[in-house]
Amino acid sequence: MNAFNEYLVPGLDNTAPAPCLSLYQQTHRTFPQNRQDTVRFANLVDTLQRSLSLKFPARESDAILEPFLRLGEDASFWAHALDGLAVFGAPGFFRTYRFQGSPRELAIAANSFHTKPLLRVMQSSSRFHLLALSRTTAKIFEADQYSIDSLELPLDFPATLELALGSEKTEPQTTVASFGPAGSGGVMRHGHSSRRDEEEIDTEKFFRAVDTAVTRHFSKPSALPLMLVALPEHQGLFRKISRNDRLMKEGIATDPRHLSEVQLKERAWEAMLPIHSAKISQEVERCIAAITSGTGTDDPETAAVAAAEGRVAVLLLRNDALLPGKLDAASGAVTFASLEDPGVDDLLDDIGSLVLQKGGKVLVLRNEEMPVMTGLAAAYRF
Repeated sequence: MNAFNEYLVPGLDNTAPAPCLSLYQQTHRTFPQNRQDTVRFANLVDTLQRSLSLKFPARESDAILEPFLRLGEDASFWAHALDGLAVFGAPGFFRTYRFQGSPRELAIAANSFHTKPLLRVMQSSSRFHLLALSRTTAKIFEADQYSIDSLELPLDFPATLELALGSEKTEPQTTVASFGPAGSGGVMRHGHSSRRDEEEIDTEKFFRAVDTAVTRHFSKPSALPLMLVALPEHQGLFRKISRNDRLMKEGIATDPRHLSEVQLKERAWEAMLPIHSAKISQEVERCIAAITSGTGTDDPETAAVAAAEGRVAVLLLRNDALLPGKLDAASGAVTFASLEDPGVDDLLDDIGSLVLQKGGKVLVLRNEEMPVMTGLAAAYRF
């Protein structure tokens, strides 16, 4: 589906032709821990190659794997690692994602991409952007409970007031007042600059430029929530002019220049935690009530049929659960099989993809957050 959904992985082609290759790997940011990253990546690519060889001729397999092999030799790519890496490839398609958080290492060749681990990372309930804004500077961070990263800004991003306004910066205005009796010849003239007015005009122009750039470059592509870190008076002005529908009403009312990145992350997660917990609790309670009343299920086979019929409103998936098999997207019929067989993916992941395609909501939860043991819980629309 082309319309953006906050529960989908941005930029991933869900219509890519089979075979679809999905690779997840833990990576490291610094030396010497990162020395083995490319070795482990090569081992995972070998796993994909062995899986493909069971069903496809070498010529087809080599063509799909070629971008993976080039990536393994790209020293500049590996020099800028985060904690985790996801790589997806299919005929005519290749995409990489760096992210915070360490995934379970996995290499799957199947009829569809395995997105559950990355979906967990990208869920807006736990990840968010921070806009650190002062009257003259703007920075963007991506953060979650565990980490914070300063994001690289596009060349056209208005990181400073000077970059945003340039020659459009408001020039000082002079007001002239006369003192002394008319016609006395001793009239004195006094001028003063309305500097406060000039600063307010420029600040508003700067904030509008920042709002436009943040929306275009960060909020729309990711759909992550945006938390504003700014002085109280700047909070009010920015919120008044902002057109960013991802801007949260919660914010941090302080000058961000006085906080370290660690302090920023801690303050931001304090504000995010109640929102994250409330969202998870609401959907968990909804699914428990649905299962109890018969308007939901925790059985994967039943959920698969309901997903194919477009009846699933909310689906909860356990992050570390894996159920190998094949799913018929038209009927919802499932066939259990070995994950080593190309065409076989994680049924839980495929059910989640089907729910998303039908307009439902999918949340990937940690083991301790899941209300059932089957790895799946669903609430129906009807």
